[in-house]
Amino acid sequence: HCCSLFLAAGGRAFCLMKKMEFTTVVVPVVDTAAAESADDVRGDAAALAVVLPVAAATTVAAATTVAATTVAANLATALVVSAAAVAANVSEVTTDTTQVHKDLGGEESIGAQHFETVQQQHCQHHSAYSRGALESEMARTTIGSDKAKCIDLLDELITELSTLSDRSSGISPGFDCIGNELPWKQIGAFPQYETLDSVNATRGVIPLPSPESALELFEQIKSAWQKRLDYETCDNDEERESYCSCIGRWGQNQNVMKLICNQVLEQRMSREASNCLRTQPAIARMWNETYSHDTCPHAETMDCLYIDSSIRLLTTDTYLNAYIQAALAATSTIDISICYLFYTDPQAKYILLDLLPYVAARGVKVRVLFELATLESQVLQMPLDSSSFEREDPLFLPEGSPAYVRGAKKFRSATDLVREFFNLTSGTNIEARYWFARDKACGYRVKNHGKCHIFDGNSKYGKVVAGGSNVAPRPGSLDTDFVIQGQVAGMYSAHFDSMWTAMTPDVGINLAGSISDNEEKKECEDEQLHIACTNGHWESVIEPDVIAGHEAKILFLPSTPCSSGEDVILRCVLGAINSASESIYMCMGHFNVPEVVSQAFKQATGRGVKVSIISNSLHCCDLRTGQLDLMRSLKRMLTVAPDVQLYVAAEKNGKVPPFLHSKYLVVDSKWACAGSWNMWLRSSFYEAEQEIFVQSEPFASDLEEKFTRESEQFCIPVKTADECNQFLPKGCAICEGFGPFFDV
Repeated sequence: HCCSLFLAAGGRAFCLMKKMEFTTVVVPVVDTAAAESADDVRGDAAALAVVLPVAAATTVAAATTVAATTVAANLATALVVSAAAVAANVSEVTTDTTQVHKDLGGEESIGAQHFETVQQQHCQHHSAYSRGALESEMARTTIGSDKAKCIDLLDELITELSTLSDRSSGISPGFDCIGNELPWKQIGAFPQYETLDSVNATRGVIPLPSPESALELFEQIKSAWQKRLDYETCDNDEERESYCSCIGRWGQNQNVMKLICNQVLEQRMSREASNCLRTQPAIARMWNETYSHDTCPHAETMDCLYIDSSIRLLTTDTYLNAYIQAALAATSTIDISICYLFYTDPQAKYILLDLLPYVAARGVKVRVLFELATLESQVLQMPLDSSSFEREDPLFLPEGSPAYVRGAKKFRSATDLVREFFNLTSGTNIEARYWFARDKACGYRVKNHGKCHIFDGNSKYGKVVAGGSNVAPRPGSLDTDFVIQGQVAGMYSAHFDSMWTAMTPDVGINLAGSISDNEEKKECEDEQLHIACTNGHWESVIEPDVIAGHEAKILFLPSTPCSSGEDVILRCVLGAINSASESIYMCMGHFNVPEVVSQAFKQATGRGVKVSIISNSLHCCDLRTGQLDLMRSLKRMLTVAPDVQLYVAAEKNGKVPPFLHSKYLVVDSKWACAGSWNMWLRSSFYEAEQEIFVQSEPFASDLEEKFTRESEQFCIPVKTADECNQFLPKGCAICEGFGPFFDV
């Protein structure tokens, strides 16, 4: 009754479950990050190549079919081949983090001896969530949108930051982790990563980078702003054309200085990872060779790993209703993974400040895992956000929902929202932690980009709301979100448990502690909130049911990116592309086309497969940081595979398109994948993702209809490589490519 299998991929072992009954076979893990030499890794991979198929066969014996055993063994073998290929390349990776740090010109952050001092300074009562010196300075400063004054005001901020000696806000090393001397520890479940206890050791503290790190960032912002002001003083179009579109091409009604600030921050977050890859001249060739055709399993070879569940595609109109319905029906646990937190989104604020506390008051255990890097970046934007509160769209709740009260409050930053969340939830059944990890081999920071909301994950009736949205869909963008019901929720839950446990500190206390024995739960307010409550179980009165969906077979796969570049999601996506016989539809919110994918598209179109792709452009994408890689790779794709039908979101009939944040792929109108995964190199090396693979013709049909509708409404066809030039940036510090993969 089970088909559980520990698959080794780039040093990470994860469990694929066929049923909720667990039968575990312990398999050695190829730990490329910890290997002392390439020879050691090759030896481990060779040993694993023998052990893993045997373990797989033993594990699936209960399936009583030769086919199931063969499928599992084939998949295991394919991934072992991948691990061996990675091992062959690991000699190119610099494992001496101190030397890498020196090569990249970094500076050491807080010393190890500072850890105890910081911890003592912040061990305070859980209701006192005070700001550190850095955040106080950010909150005090208002730069606004007056372009004539912004450079002078930024200079004043830089001067103030240069005088700050209080490093108490610097519990986090910030975006500079290479060469950092804090007491890093290896994570058992993720042997390719290391973490810091100091990040999660103290309740009520939002760790921020040191003032020195912030100072460097604002110097970069100043440089970009000065270029923008120079652009605006150009006398003619010829002079303006000499500037990169990251500086010059913005909408007339946009806060350009704030947007440029955001671009610099995004580039800053991933810079160490990118620079680490640039120290390896042959990385692009080696990485593409790793994803050869015979190491990417076809979709049908993984049939035995799929689990019967139901799935429904959500829209911006049905998302919140489905979320509320799932939350009110939860009886045991709610687990949430968040990458970006947008403090002006009414739905996100309602969920965090009204809905979750209401559910937790009835005994449901809630755990929230925040990505720390994005919170750090958002607090550094406070001087740009503080001139006035942004207009927020009204929120309409279905009848029977908890009231929209605390979420209606307006905040100046994401950290203010998190602090309000901590104040509200202290002493309740809600806990919170930060994800903070770095690559063990190279030392750069790894971001958790996965987004999911798991309701009663260990129940056979568990539910998951997931996809591209973080807490909820953002106004002004189009996403692909879904709700799943069934035992596949257990796969999400198992992965969340491993991430949560990885962030458990060996010292100190949790950020938002669960309710203690001497504290009372918050009282139930059934009459006011129209919820039926009986002995801890209640049923939503929301109608109609927006969770019930199509019956499907679903496989959940998480990725654990590191300097080896192993991406199990990409491997399975390539396998599906290679097996396509009729059609491929793909939309990616953030995108670049690796050479190995371009070649797969060439082979597919050569077989007569219709390949259609939607891509964003500078007209609508919220990030300019990937645009240079995107357009260079699309030009290459159309050169290699000219029969691919490419649609680019762009101005159409005088209207600017919304940001198409969707990430999905449909093959032969019967197989699809969706989730947080973007097809770009950051997903292989830097951003951890969560993806589902779905066998369901109705779900595939829903996605194809979405593709057709949005390609017709918001996109223009781009038929040749030269036509991509209209979107191609000239290149600047903002859009510098991630690693050397698409350098010209």
